Amino acid sequence: MANMRPKPQVMRLSDAAAARIKELLAQSQKPITGVRVGVKNGGCAGMAYTMEYAEQIAPTDEIVEDKGVRILIDPKAVLFLL
Repeated sequence: MANMRPKPQVMRLSDAAAARIKELLAQSQKPITGVRVGVKNGGCAGMAYTMEYAEQIAPTDEIVEDKGVRILIDPKAVLFLL
């Protein structure tokens, strides 16, 4: 069997984005696991991005950890982020 290459991360954060997400997470009154990114119907291209605090990791979430921030990506959103 050939050597398997590691799967690339779906997204990476800039330093400014990571810092801002850390600020937002610190302001939360509840224990937060990370930030969940998803998509919903709407917008010019038919889809709009969503972002919300995540209290739990869903079994189907794609997990990205970058610069000390955990991003949970809904599986429906992965194709729109590539």
